[in-house]
Amino acid sequence: MDPRLIAPAQTLRLNTKLFRNCLHGMTGEQAERRPEGFGNNALWVASHMTKARFGLLKRLGAERANPLPRGIVDAKGIDDVTEWPTLDAVRTAWTEASHAIRDRLEGMTAAQLDAPVDVRFPVFEQTTFALIVFMTLHDTYHVGQLSTLRKLVGLPGMSFADP
Repeated sequence: MDPRLIAPAQTLRLNTKLFRNCLHGMTGEQAERRPEGFGNNALWVASHMTKARFGLLKRLGAERANPLPRGIVDAKGIDDVTEWPTLDAVRTAWTEASHAIRDRLEGMTAAQLDAPVDVRFPVFEQTTFALIVFMTLHDTYHVGQLSTLRKLVGLPGMSFADP
């Protein structure tokens, strides 16, 4: 593994575990509950994070079809969702994307990491490496949301330990 990827890869692995821990013991009904009737619910955030990981795979040259329903994949926001996946479907898709990213990062070369990307992200360099770093931050931000949403539906706080 390129040494630049060690910290982002470790953070992505940690986020994979924390994503699972945030959803541990959560029912589908709890995941669909919007806080006070507004804002995002856990199912939307988890689906969005999963969609983002499939998008990252595409940018890394390891594209896989996102198995989540088009009605959530194509939605720009929670109010646009026309078809919800089950929480188990999101967990399965998340695991698939996470394993594929782990495997892809393992074999990336310096030239691949330094290659320009054709999308604009709010980072200083528009390279594949900068995109990976940004998407790692994206993951971390949304894990924080999931941990808060977990508490808002009455579950204990997220744990760093294995469930």
